[in-house]
Amino acid sequence: MATIVTLASSPSAASRTDAVLGHIERRLTVRGHDVQRVVIRDLPAEALLRADVADPQIAAVVAQIEAADAVVVTTPVYKAAYTGLLKTLLDVLPQYALRGKSVLPVATGGSAAHVLAVDYALRPVLVSLGAEHVTQGWFVLASDVQVFPADGGVLLSEAASRALHQVTESFLSHVARHRRDEVPALDDDVVLRVSPHDDVAAPLLEDLVVEYGTRYGLSTPHTQLTEVPVSDFEGPHGAFVVILRGGQTIAGGAIRRYDDTTAEVKRVWTNSQFRRQGLARRVLLELEKAAAGLGYRRIHLTTGPRQPEARALYLAAGYLPAFDLHADPESIGPHAFDKELPAGTVRSASAAGGPGPASVGSAAPTAPDGAAGAAGAAAGLRSYRDWGAA
Repeated sequence: MATIVTLASSPSAASRTDAVLGHIERRLTVRGHDVQRVVIRDLPAEALLRADVADPQIAAVVAQIEAADAVVVTTPVYKAAYTGLLKTLLDVLPQYALRGKSVLPVATGGSAAHVLAVDYALRPVLVSLGAEHVTQGWFVLASDVQVFPADGGVLLSEAASRALHQVTESFLSHVARHRRDEVPALDDDVVLRVSPHDDVAAPLLEDLVVEYGTRYGLSTPHTQLTEVPVSDFEGPHGAFVVILRGGQTIAGGAIRRYDDTTAEVKRVWTNSQFRRQGLARRVLLELEKAAAGLGYRRIHLTTGPRQPEARALYLAAGYLPAFDLHADPESIGPHAFDKELPAGTVRSASAAGGPGPASVGSAAPTAPDGAAGAAGAAAGLRSYRDWGAA
C-alpha cells in the first residue's frame, strides 16, 4: 500500500480544517495506507521563515515528503489564499519535491466566495513542484463542519461528507493506478448474504470506522467495530447482507442474536455516493427477511446521537423509539428502536435452524414513543461514549 503524507497548515490547534483532515486520514488508513501527518505549526518558526533546509526538523519533513507516494494538502482560506504557514513550507521544498506523486488539495473557509482558492491559488503551486496528478480538490464551508471539542468528534453535513468521499476515492484511484494496484470489478448488481470476512464486506466496515471515528472522536470498541464478535453476524444466529452495483459494494448491514426471540440490527451503511436512492430501506427489508427466516419475532437496534440520518431512517421504516424524540440527542446517549416482525413472516425455529419459537402472537410489546418509553429503556442505555450504533 501507499505511504501518504498529509499536511496540516492551520495555525490553530483546534480547527475545522484539521477536523476535516482527520476524517480524510481515517478513510485512507482503513484502506491500509501508511498515513503520516505533518503539522506545520509545530515546525521551528525561525527555520521556516529563513528557509533553513539544514535545520534537522525541516530536513526530516522535506525527506518525508519526497519519499511519500502521495500527499494530501489541507488549508484554511484567509483573504482568498492558502495560509502563510503552508506557503513557508512549500517554499523550502526542492523544485520537484512532488514529482511522480498524486496530490489531493482540500480547503476550508467561511464563505463560498473563496471556493476558487483551491484551483487558482494552491493548484498552480503544487503543479510547479512536479506533482504527477493534482486530484480535483474541494472547498468545505465552515458551516458544514461541527466540531465537538470535548472528545474531538466531528459531524459533517451530508453534502460535505459525500463530496469528501468522492474526491478521496478519486485521489486513491490515481494512487492505485500509479502503483498498479487496481482490482477488476464485476458486472451485475446483486444482493448477497456473505461472511463479514468476505472481501465485499470490507468497504462497508472500513467506511463505518471512518464515519464513527469522525463523529465521535474517541477510539472505543464501538467506533472500531469490535464491541461484538464478528462471528455474531454469521449462522446459525446472524446474517450479513451487502448490495453490489457493478461489482462495487454500495450498501449493507447485519443482524445478530439479541435474545431468544429478538434480532439486533448492526452495521447499516450506504456508500455516500449512492444515498437518497432507498438503499438503506432495502437493506433493512433484507435484514428483516433474514431475521424472520431465522425464527426471530422482533428487531432491536441502537444508533448514536450524532447520526440524525439513521434516526430518520428508522422512524420512516416503522421502528418505534424507546426514548424521548424531543430531548437533546446528546443527553440521551444511544437511541434505541424496536419493531415487531409481521405475523406470518416468522419461520419456525426447527425449520429455520434459528433461535426463536414458531409463534408470533405472544411477542413482548414494544416500548412506547416519548418519555415513557425512554424511562422504560433507561436502564439499558449508556453514555454516548459507549454507544452501540447500528
